[in-house]
Amino acid sequence: MSQLTFDGSLEGQAPTVHSSPMKESWYQGRTLSHSSISLYRTCPQKWKFRYVDKVPERPRSFFSFGKCVHAGLEYLLSNKEGPLPSVEELIATYKEGWLREGYETPAQERWFYQEGERILRGFYAKHQNDFKNVFQIEYKFLVQIEGVPITGFIDRIDQTKNGGLSLIDYKTGKAFDKSRVRNDPQLTLYQMASGELLGKTVETVTLYHLNSLTPLTVPAHSQTLVDQVKATIVEAAKGISEIKFEPKPDASGHCQWCDYVQICPAFAGKKLPSGAAGSAQEPMPKVADRYGQLDKKVKELISQRDAMAQTLLAHFKQTESGQLDGEHYSVRLTNGEGDEPTLDASPLDKEK
Repeated sequence: MSQLTFDGSLEGQAPTVHSSPMKESWYQGRTLSHSSISLYRTCPQKWKFRYVDKVPERPRSFFSFGKCVHAGLEYLLSNKEGPLPSVEELIATYKEGWLREGYETPAQERWFYQEGERILRGFYAKHQNDFKNVFQIEYKFLVQIEGVPITGFIDRIDQTKNGGLSLIDYKTGKAFDKSRVRNDPQLTLYQMASGELLGKTVETVTLYHLNSLTPLTVPAHSQTLVDQVKATIVEAAKGISEIKFEPKPDASGHCQWCDYVQICPAFAGKKLPSGAAGSAQEPMPKVADRYGQLDKKVKELISQRDAMAQTLLAHFKQTESGQLDGEHYSVRLTNGEGDEPTLDASPLDKEK
């Protein structure tokens, strides 16, 4: 990832994975997460493009922006024993780790950078004396729910005065109200995972809207919501296991912003959704060139992936292990057709 030409760099460290014992299960697919389950429910065909076919998506400015602001907050809270970093140290770390992908113009990038600095300075001024109860930050979990391995990151976990837990998830972007917090399935999933792994009662859950520096807190989600999330997990896992990847076209909704719309079977021979990439009348020779460029890139990526697969398979055979975690991905050894060994890679990077 490219960075601004400032001195220094932000070096990430592989997070500790907090996991429950993985038992043999009816589900033998990839490890899922809140975002991957949500994607499958939105459009199974898009899930296949991303996770099975490995078709790359274009970078998005809001993803880069969110990661940088979250990284700044992680730095601010990471040193539990020592003194709190100064606000200038916080901003310097944010500046050094700035990601440039996804911005359409230099002016747009500069606006987002300044917005992130405004958020971090405001957060520091408002909360610099409020961190004594922080229990965990960037808490990475791996649990089995209804027989399905689920992973994720919890931005922050505080300990309450009663010895319970208070979960906090930071959000950038549009404002929201408490109705979202009361029903947010991601918070329900986090509540289930942290309660199981930490052995403590989750008392409250919070979505913190960073742009307005507004925390919205509600009591822990009900058992009804927990059961609904479990049912959603099973539904998605069954569809993936049964290789059900039918498209769910919505020309006036999510299809407008989909990077895969030009190769989606739902729009073969049809007019693309208004606003979708490539929906404008584009000269066909340019379409042919872009197709050729993408096809070449996909073939190069497949070749690189296959070479790495052979290296990993040799490692698994030599070490007699079945899983290897990197900094951003976990690779598991699975059985393909005819019990031939295959690899399944699950993202470990934080989903925002």
